[in-house]
Amino acid sequence: MFRSEYADVAAVDLPIHDAVLGRAAEYGDAPALIDGTDGTTLTYEQLDRFHRRVAAGLAEAGVRKGDVLALHSPNTIAFPTAFYAATRAGASVTTVHPLATPEEFAKQLGDSAARWIVTVSPLLQAARRAAELAGGVREIFVCDSAPGHRSLIDMLASAAPEPAVDIDPAEDVAALPYSSGTTGIPKGVMLTHRQIATNLAQLESVMPTGPGERILAVLPFFHIYGLTALM
Repeated sequence: MFRSEYADVAAVDLPIHDAVLGRAAEYGDAPALIDGTDGTTLTYEQLDRFHRRVAAGLAEAGVRKGDVLALHSPNTIAFPTAFYAATRAGASVTTVHPLATPEEFAKQLGDSAARWIVTVSPLLQAARRAAELAGGVREIFVCDSAPGHRSLIDMLASAAPEPAVDIDPAEDVAALPYSSGTTGIPKGVMLTHRQIATNLAQLESVMPTGPGERILAVLPFFHIYGLTALM
């Protein structure tokens, strides 16, 4: 039987937001995310605080454990904030290709039973049409701003209590990405919190990094491994 040359990795039994951001406050003002196009930077402290406030805003809006939230966005520094806010609120996140047609998007919404959408204003028209086609979507939020839609930016000022959700890392689905559909229709892949967190731990021996080093995020974030490897 083949055995890896690397040491065994113990399963990480933590919600993915705690596995990734559990020690974020310790790094304070150190940059966590940098937008390569304009230099906008989020520190570890901001990322930790922002995702908690957005989680509170989502919970106040009605997002509950067991819900599915569709995250429909190109690569931005808001993407991780939205993702971890949703999982902290108890939702499973189905990541959507930002160039998906409304019809493709609608099929994913229907198949995943998504009831919430987070998108960006340039993609809002496609998200609205997809929600109309799929039915059942309760609300569309935006990462930036758009008339008639609640913004994640506004949620940063939320005074709502941070949600305290009982998550079973081994059983609860954190992410529901979809395959490309090369050999048929796209299929959802149910990834638990423990599966993603443990996969991250497996990367430590082959991709060691230290303070001050930077990782270029070139993979599309809608593919869940592109997102989690970023952290």
